[in-house]
Amino acid sequence: MIVIWFGESGDMPQNPAPDFYPAQICSPGVPHTDDVAVHPYYCIMIDKEYFEEEYRKYADRIPHFERVDFRVCRDILKTLNLFAFEYSKQTMNSDITLEAQAVLITHWLIRSILGENCDMRAISDHYAVARAQHFMEQHFAEEITVGRLASLGNISVSAFNRIFKKELHQTPIEYLIQLRLQAAQKLLRRSSLSVTQVALRCGFNSSSHLTSSFKRVLHVTPSEYRKLYSKH
Repeated sequence: MIVIWFGESGDMPQNPAPDFYPAQICSPGVPHTDDVAVHPYYCIMIDKEYFEEEYRKYADRIPHFERVDFRVCRDILKTLNLFAFEYSKQTMNSDITLEAQAVLITHWLIRSILGENCDMRAISDHYAVARAQHFMEQHFAEEITVGRLASLGNISVSAFNRIFKKELHQTPIEYLIQLRLQAAQKLLRRSSLSVTQVALRCGFNSSSHLTSSFKRVLHVTPSEYRKLYSKH
């Protein structure tokens, strides 16, 4: 059983990252309470054998989940709503599309449980912006200038900045910092590297640069973030 909270309440599980929803997974037989009913949420029930078969594609050992907290990208709500809509409409061959969506949701959740959060931000339809997005995804740890990004789409820097902001509602540099922060979060959760080492591997000039970006976006320091997720 997986519960995803998507409402706004101070009683919900702690969620230091605004781009993600707090979630919790319980293995079969683990007692759970019904207090989630007071908050907007999705409760997803996945067949044990199917879940474990898919989970083994990522890890050899199937853990026993005693109400384990994790985070999942907010965009999963769109997929869950689509699944519910498709199920309620029962359109032609809906069983085929529902099965495909169920596979996507299952793997999205497994990756999130393992800390590999699937950020499904929409790729822009604009060629120059999409090229820049792809380049930054692949080279976020390198020194990247807006001029270099604009040249990928053969447009001027001013036009690129304007179109990028219109398409994604953030500047290219804000987008790049977001990618670097996501990579830093993964390293902080899954490695013993120092904060300085994490900063340099993710494209930040120093540990202080990483810390300031962390506090501005996630409202915690890298060290606080690591302590929070080391408890899970």
